[in-house]
Order: sequence, then structure tokens, then C-alpha cells
Amino acid sequence: MYIHQTYQLIEPNEPIATYKQKLSTLCKINLRRANKFNLLAVFGALSCVQNQTLSTNLGIYLATEHGPVESLTNVLEQVTKEDGVVMPFDFLGINTNASFYIAQALNASGKHMVLTSHNLSFEKALQLAYFDLMHNEVDDVLVGKVDASLCFIDPKHRPMGDKNNFDESCWLYANRNAKNAVAKIEKIEEFASLEAMQKVYGELGTTASFHDLLHTFEDNLHVAKDENGKYIVIKIQKLKV
Repeated sequence: MYIHQTYQLIEPNEPIATYKQKLSTLCKINLRRANKFNLLAVFGALSCVQNQTLSTNLGIYLATEHGPVESLTNVLEQVTKEDGVVMPFDFLGINTNASFYIAQALNASGKHMVLTSHNLSFEKALQLAYFDLMHNEVDDVLVGKVDASLCFIDPKHRPMGDKNNFDESCWLYANRNAKNAVAKIEKIEEFASLEAMQKVYGELGTTASFHDLLHTFEDNLHVAKDENGKYIVIKIQKLKV
């Protein structure tokens, strides 16, 4: 799996109008009533593949830990009010249909999906994309992790307190073609425990995020674990362009 381009947006909480304006410079599809989560997803994905020639058989794999929480919160508040009426665009917004919007913007006819997981959401999406690419299910893959800031929620109710204060849309574009690639994912392995992983890789320290590793100048391993002690190890080879 050869990575050709990456994009990373991690910014303090921005109003939805900011992302609407940014997205208008990249595509013309109508997302006027889309929620912030969908706008972040489409903007990040399109930013990642600028100046790339894409196959129509493009696989889109969008990972998220929280999904469109703001739309869900709005719907719950509306239905719990006496004589409350759910606003139609809030109701539509609770569906994780961001990958459909990305496919529409890119005229892609390959598979697209949104994967939600509290832990290892990006790694699991990347693992699935890697499998599909290696088995010729798709010709290119666009893999991303998207989550909107949870600043609108009281910090004591946020899953990670003040660590959810940022808007995030991080993506990579990859295929099987080595030409002009910036990095290669050599393998992705799962381990049921720390001990099982150490039998293969020995003692490993804390690693940086996957996207940070792609901007270093050396080969490296990305190691991540979930709350049950399962590990995923991604072996990355840097390539000279």
C-alpha cells in the first residue's frame, strides 16, 4: 500500500460557516444544510486528493469516534421537549452519510463507508482499506478520521474532558502504485495482548500519531491499543520522492 498524499486539519473549535466557506473553494455540491461533521469530512477528503488523478473505483473509509454528536444532541433535546418537533435537517444529520457526500463530490463509484469505534477507529479503517486494496476490491483508497469539537458539551460529560476541544479531519490517499509515493505501509498486524506483540517486536516505547510519523524522515512503527488491551502495529517505510 503506497501513500501518495496526506492532509491533516486539527484546529480549535470553528463555526460551521468557516467550513462552508472553505469547502466552497473546492467543490460545488450542495451542502448548505449539512452539519459540521459532514462539512469537516468532505473538506478534509477533498483537500487530501487535490492534484491527484483518481480512479472511479475509489474506496472511501471514514473513521470517527463520536460521529455527528451535535446533530444527535439537537434531536434529543427536541424530542424531550413538550410538544417538541424534530427539525428535519437535524434528523437527517444524525445519519453518518459523510462518505456518500465525499463520493458524490469526487464522482467515485467504489465502496464507501463510515466506521465508528471508541478506540482505534482510524487504525481499523486503515486495516480494512489495506485489505480491500491488496485484494483488488478497489483501485485507490481514501482513509480518514473525522471528529468535530465537543466544546458545546459540558467538560464533565465529554468522553475525554478538555481533549475534545478540536475539530479534526485527517486523511491519506493511497494505491498500489509505487511511483511518486511518499511512504509505504508494509504490514498491519493485530495482537491480542501486549505480551503477544512483544514476542514479535520486543519492547516498544510510546509512538507518535500515525500522521506525525509520516512527516518524519525515517522508517517507523505506529502502535495503538484499545481499552481491552488489544494492539495494532502498522509498519511504515519512508520513500524518497
